[in-house]
Amino acid sequence: MTGPTAQDEAIAWCLRIHEGPSAVEQAELDAWLVDRPDRQQALDEALGLWNLLGDDADAPEIVALRQDALGSMQRAGRQRWTAAVPLRRGAWAALAAAVLLAVALGSMLAWRGDGSQRYDTAVGERRLIALADGSRLSLDADSAVTVAYSNERRSLTLERGRARFKVAKDPLRPFAVRSGPDLVVATGTEFSVEKLRGETRVALFEGHVAVMRETGRGRENAMVVAAGGEVPADRALVPGSELRLPMAAGGGSVRQIPAEQGWESGQLSFEREALGVAAERMNRYATARRIEVAPDLADLQVSGVFNAGDLGAFAQAMAAAFPVRVVVDGEVVRLSRRAAAKGAPTKQPS
Repeated sequence: MTGPTAQDEAIAWCLRIHEGPSAVEQAELDAWLVDRPDRQQALDEALGLWNLLGDDADAPEIVALRQDALGSMQRAGRQRWTAAVPLRRGAWAALAAAVLLAVALGSMLAWRGDGSQRYDTAVGERRLIALADGSRLSLDADSAVTVAYSNERRSLTLERGRARFKVAKDPLRPFAVRSGPDLVVATGTEFSVEKLRGETRVALFEGHVAVMRETGRGRENAMVVAAGGEVPADRALVPGSELRLPMAAGGGSVRQIPAEQGWESGQLSFEREALGVAAERMNRYATARRIEVAPDLADLQVSGVFNAGDLGAFAQAMAAAFPVRVVVDGEVVRLSRRAAAKGAPTKQPS
């Protein structure tokens, strides 16, 4: 059985340094490094990897994601070392980081980022993109995402529209998607982010994500209004649910989503969706005309499945189900409240 490598020992020393070594330990470290440039290099690499996340490295959300990733790796039988240097009892996050360091050290210089790149779609167009790390990006119509990869981070910005991400696992490089003031962070999972006029939506299909928001006090957990008060969004958001965060200050909400939303197959499915949001999504596919909804109808709850881009059928369905008047004015289809006939009872939107 072979003994520990310089990399294995460097990781153990990295943990001791992170905890704060005693004078005796510092002397032992100095002795370990004497006349051993290979050990110095291994330690420098380990310390570099430890600090990959910079100011976010010790954030509870990132620590939790590392713990989840470690559990998956252990279940897959990928743990490949045991620390040769006795460690003091430390946080589970430190042990998780140590295992992840060991897995990554052998290939830390093999990957090179592809810089910043923008992907977008025109009205009515959808795209499926394979990213450099093996992740998959599915862009809805009239949407745009900027991707900036480096050896340290996978940073993406949703400029407009909606995008779905199937994230390749890489616990040392969390996958972060920004939409306005909101930041969604994952290591390996599947989710979508949508940027609407008044809110950000995050739908989770598999795994776990942390959701944070930039405030005047810095970066904080996004909160969800629940019975008895507010809870962090990442606790409320589970696979099969959708987080809705208003752009303005205030807590968000979580609701279940249909198993198949349909937009990737050319159909748009709505289940008690606000008319304003439904129209915004239909407009992403509208190549000839666009829908405008009167403000007093924007919160009307609509349900149904529509062919993407078929504004005529959508508008007529709204007029048939609700007191909605449809007026075509050039390239604009305007939906407004229809006045009730004289003496007839007024139908209230549900």
